[in-house]
Amino acid sequence: MLKNYLKVAWRSLLKNKGFTLINIVGLSFGVAACILISIYIIHESSYDKHVANSKNIYRMTNAIIQDGNVRGGIHFSAIMASTVLNDFAEVENAGRIMDNGLFYGAGSNEIRLEGSPTQYHEEGFAYADQSIMDIMDIQMVYGNAPTSLSEPGTIVISNSISEKYFGESNPVGSSIYLNGNNDQPFRINGVMEDFASNSHLDYDFMLTLSGVEFGEGEQTRWTQNNYFTYITLKSGTNILQVQKKISNHIIKDYLMPAFEAGGFAMAGNLEDRLSIGLQHLTDINLYSNDIDFEANSRNDIKIIWIFGIVALFILVIASINFVNLSTAKSANRAKEVGVRKVVGAPKRYLVGQFLTESVLLSFISFVIGLAIAWLMMPLFSSISGKALSLPFASPVFIPLLLVSSLAVGLLAGLYPSFYLSRFRPVAVLKGKLSTGSKSNPLRSGLVVFQFTVSIILIIGTLIVNQQMDFILNSKIGFEKEEVIQLYGTNIMGDRVDTFKDNLKEINGVTSVSISDYLPLEGTKRNGNSFVNEGRDNVDETVPGQAWVVDEDYLETLGITLVEGRNFSIDKISDDESTVINQTMAKKLNLDNPIGKKISRYGRLYEVIGVVEDFNFNSLKQEVQPLCFFRGVSPSIISLKIDTGDMSSLLKEVENKWNEFSPNMAFRYAFMNESFTKMYANVTRIRTIFLSFSILAILVACLGLFALSAFMVEQRKKEISIRMVLGASFKNIYSLLSINFLRLVGISIVMAVPVGWYVMSRWLEDFAYKTGLDWTTFITAGLIALVIAILTISYQSISAALIQPLKSLRTE
Repeated sequence: MLKNYLKVAWRSLLKNKGFTLINIVGLSFGVAACILISIYIIHESSYDKHVANSKNIYRMTNAIIQDGNVRGGIHFSAIMASTVLNDFAEVENAGRIMDNGLFYGAGSNEIRLEGSPTQYHEEGFAYADQSIMDIMDIQMVYGNAPTSLSEPGTIVISNSISEKYFGESNPVGSSIYLNGNNDQPFRINGVMEDFASNSHLDYDFMLTLSGVEFGEGEQTRWTQNNYFTYITLKSGTNILQVQKKISNHIIKDYLMPAFEAGGFAMAGNLEDRLSIGLQHLTDINLYSNDIDFEANSRNDIKIIWIFGIVALFILVIASINFVNLSTAKSANRAKEVGVRKVVGAPKRYLVGQFLTESVLLSFISFVIGLAIAWLMMPLFSSISGKALSLPFASPVFIPLLLVSSLAVGLLAGLYPSFYLSRFRPVAVLKGKLSTGSKSNPLRSGLVVFQFTVSIILIIGTLIVNQQMDFILNSKIGFEKEEVIQLYGTNIMGDRVDTFKDNLKEINGVTSVSISDYLPLEGTKRNGNSFVNEGRDNVDETVPGQAWVVDEDYLETLGITLVEGRNFSIDKISDDESTVINQTMAKKLNLDNPIGKKISRYGRLYEVIGVVEDFNFNSLKQEVQPLCFFRGVSPSIISLKIDTGDMSSLLKEVENKWNEFSPNMAFRYAFMNESFTKMYANVTRIRTIFLSFSILAILVACLGLFALSAFMVEQRKKEISIRMVLGASFKNIYSLLSINFLRLVGISIVMAVPVGWYVMSRWLEDFAYKTGLDWTTFITAGLIALVIAILTISYQSISAALIQPLKSLRTE
């Protein structure tokens, strides 16, 4: 029986080539989209699940209420790890990681191998406790994992770095030097396996924290927070209970006394405003959107949900085409059903036959869809920024596809099968059945659903695009155009000021500044507390940034001074002065800030200038309070340029570089390009949204095109009679088009509120955002309407141009 089903199904598909082709093309692309997005979702959801004992590993977090807003954080004091390990029996292990570039060795460095004069730039440095090697289950290629970071002055490097610099040799015992410091070697004590692509950690160099102290008393000071703290809980621990226990104990017994001793006014109500939490290791990648300085480097569970729904909808749209076309051409299959029933075919046989056709079509589509996904995978990996591949090696991948193709085939064919099999043979054989040409509420509803989803995707694409344009082109308070950054200039040591003077002499260079602190992601950031003079133990401190800059910084970056003056090279007193932004003045309630003094940990600075607020973090965050201090922060030099001959200018800059730093490669970047990279995740979302929106529209229009073609074919006699009786081209076009356009209009009405809700929720993640203008929704509706008109116009115009006498003669 099954063999007969398959033979008849195959013949039916070949007989109706147009129907078959349209369904296979639409469903294949729907399957390909589902496979690609599913692999992306699985990858993003698999972060850190490969770590042994991951179910019991947590990262400590904190949340504090400031100005009515809750700010999440992950930085703790150096002593936090040892305290929770000693004070709580539920904690089995604890360790710290510190990758803050403010401290020597962390972040990025210029490295030199022992016995070589050449300097190489490398990123991905972090300090870590020996216990981190155990907690994170870091595997070793060379060296002994339990002791790899136990001794002072040691470092563990990744396998890729080892192969890059040492080839196949074992580098354990060799030394490397950082940033030209020949007095402090770091002995390589191990080579670790590279962190997996689905690990939230991504370091190539792990420096030991053994014997390290970043300033006097830093390792025991509760008010200096620079470390990520990871803990392993004992199996069976009640996470909610231990989290509450840790939070209450740490705040009450350690933080409040430390804040009181430091004179912080907020110490009295710290219990009401601060909480400490535990974030499961496997939640870090998708559930860190509310954590400061973390959100930009992580994905967002909301995006995962949106992509998953989009993939499902594309597959559903493609399946709807099958249902619509099957019911639309029901009149063509009616005589077949009638004859089968007359010769004794039971209903279950007919249902089985039609379901077999549906499953066969689904299976073919899945095979082609898998091939499309394989071909598109490199492009999709590039767009998503992830190293993705089809998991052919997985024992469940192919079986899952087979089950999915069976499920899609059965679900898509279920209604058409029962619908076609219930035709009455007497009515069919008498020619009284023409169901396909009549208005079908289900078919109309499915068309509405298709275009509703498509319009929502168009709305999403337009708003994501508007937000990106807003971010990249809005006034951000500084000039990112025509500015070049030179990296690794700290290797020049005391000669960096001379190098700066030499750069000023190059034709086309208008201004030069030395500072590691830039309004770009990846440059230095810190956390400080400020208060007005004489109010140290009275007022609550204002958290803010303290940036070390030179006197040319504001000019080079085009930052506007709205009050007072800039730093002057001729005024020694400016070493005790500060230039603040408008937000800092507002937070400190300084109506006339010039000449006022503010305290930074007890040291007073006179405010000599106020700059206009500028966005130095992602536009997802509001502008924070900021103070500039004059000093040296020499890793990056910025050049403001004004020239039409960029290649000649860069060549001159490189020549100067080689004079001052002949043993290190010349590295530079344009500031506007670096700024754009800050929003790489949003750019990827825009591209993916656009790609799948186009795909959804194409699949929906493919079905609409075929549906209109069947309608025209089945109403050809009616159209011919109307034309003989004097119907005009306009009448015929309206007759065939108006119903479809009415359905698209209903889709627009349904899509607008859904699109508004979804995109308003997405925009909530941005402190600065474009508005939801009604013109966007009107544009989306018009795009869908125009596409629908173009789709059905071909068939409608063809019908209006037929020769009625010829058509009637063939009836």
